[in-house]
Amino acid sequence: MKRSLLIFAAALGMLIPSACSKNEPQNSDPVDLNDLMNPNGRVIKGEIVSKPMKQTMKYNVWLPPKFDENKAYPILYLLHGAGDDQDAWLANTTQYGMTHGGNAAEIAAKYVKAGGTPMIIVMPDAQLTFYMGDYETYMHEELMPTVESAYKFSGKRAVAGLSMGGFGTLYHALKYPAKFTYAYAMSPAASYDMFKALVDAQSNKAVFPPFTCEVGNQDATVNNADTKKCADYMSEQGLKVEWIARDGGHTWDFWRACLPKALDKVGNSFK
Repeated sequence: MKRSLLIFAAALGMLIPSACSKNEPQNSDPVDLNDLMNPNGRVIKGEIVSKPMKQTMKYNVWLPPKFDENKAYPILYLLHGAGDDQDAWLANTTQYGMTHGGNAAEIAAKYVKAGGTPMIIVMPDAQLTFYMGDYETYMHEELMPTVESAYKFSGKRAVAGLSMGGFGTLYHALKYPAKFTYAYAMSPAASYDMFKALVDAQSNKAVFPPFTCEVGNQDATVNNADTKKCADYMSEQGLKVEWIARDGGHTWDFWRACLPKALDKVGNSFK
């Protein structure tokens, strides 16, 4: 009886590998569970106890599909508008029959999967600061160093944003031009005198990154004429400025259509 059981066990052991070899590929890549569970990339929530802001500041970090912690990535800082927070760009809902949120994870994942430059996207909460004053100090002295030391950073960063975040995009790229490879402002609030002064403060105009200003022709919330005046002055001073005016209002539908173009411009600037 024992001898029969031993023979059966040996035969079974020979059959099992044979069955597996028929049904499973031998040289397949290992399955990445994170990618299976998060086809649109992963979102990591972070907090910083800020000295200049005197409070805990929140932010979100989007990691692209097939994120490799051993690989260096460029970073896009994606800024929200007034009345929103760090979750606005990620939201994908409908409120009162209108689109709400930027659906950024899905849009960015689609861009990367189509061959775009893999990047990390940081979405901070700026409250109603217009990204200036104490927030400016927080952004450059706390947020950026924290994020850029937490991940393997390639050394290349860009900035984009909408409305108040569009203002912040232009403000930071004009004041700290050497830090950014591209600036994409969507429906930006603008201040001609302030932005003119920032441009004039830089003697070497070649240090500025390229800019895009994209506005909606039916936008009644921000002053497109003032933004155009700013863009024209920047161009006159030798800055590379792309101006896009198309149909649309101060809405998430408009900004969602901006984002793929912003990712493409930013991604190319990272190469």
